[in-house]
Amino acid sequence: MPSVLPPELPDRFLVGHALDAGVTRRRLRHPSLAAPFYGVRSREQASDVVALACGYLPKLRAREYFSHATALVLAGGWAPDRLRAVLDVTAIPPTVRARGAGVRGHQSQEARVRFVGGMPVAEPAAAWCQTASLLTDRELVVAADSLLRRHDPVLTVDALEAEVGGRDGARGVRRLRRALALVEPRTDSVAETFLRLDAREAGLPLFEVNAEIRDAHGRFLAYGDLVHAPTKVVLEYDGQQHRLDDRQYARDVERLDDLAAAGWRVIRVNRSHRGPARRAILERVRSTLVARGWRAETSHMVGQRRRK
Repeated sequence: MPSVLPPELPDRFLVGHALDAGVTRRRLRHPSLAAPFYGVRSREQASDVVALACGYLPKLRAREYFSHATALVLAGGWAPDRLRAVLDVTAIPPTVRARGAGVRGHQSQEARVRFVGGMPVAEPAAAWCQTASLLTDRELVVAADSLLRRHDPVLTVDALEAEVGGRDGARGVRRLRRALALVEPRTDSVAETFLRLDAREAGLPLFEVNAEIRDAHGRFLAYGDLVHAPTKVVLEYDGQQHRLDDRQYARDVERLDDLAAAGWRVIRVNRSHRGPARRAILERVRSTLVARGWRAETSHMVGQRRRK
């Protein structure tokens, strides 16, 4: 059994502090302690970005804060998996940028910071703009949508527009403007956003996001993930909760019956629709739209955000 650590050491601590408290180097090398970063030990393995950031906190200097993709995730937004294993840390000059394994160091005069769980973190709108150097065009849209989501949104479209508007001439601002033209508030999942972008790139018409669907008598039937009201076509993304939650499944069956009775055609998409399968189902969507009267030449505002 490893010796008990001094009670004054927190869950995550610097090796130097532990040595000062009388802990031996042999104890600090014991596998019961994680080493998330050079010079840091933790009583637990980091399982997500929040835990990883907490693990780095003892090393964070006075003029540093979490930024870019890390700040997006700490705000409750989305970032791709490839960016989550490494922390974005920005230093305010004259502090030099952080270096070392597990850290993407940045340096900037920008210092609009708030505290999240005791950690200094870039404000969400600023963090989204910072990620223009890390994300693809599609990923920028997905990340913004995740901040503007229907339930517990972190930001408003106006806040993002104001942030981008204040960066005229800055690096990446053109990409931010292009992405901003495609974002949609009220999304429910990252998968929905990717589906919407795929439909746009396939030349399909503009779909309303999480729009109300009512019958001919005005009775509310459902919210549709992606709705094309002129042809009564709905695209629904079925996540795991639709398969694993019995109540959700029962509600889905009833909802689909109601929509069919009101003349709506529902096309369901799930995680298996990737690559060729995704292209095939988008062709099915196109055929369904055409059969219900849609013509590509009559479509307008394709790929442009419907202002709320």
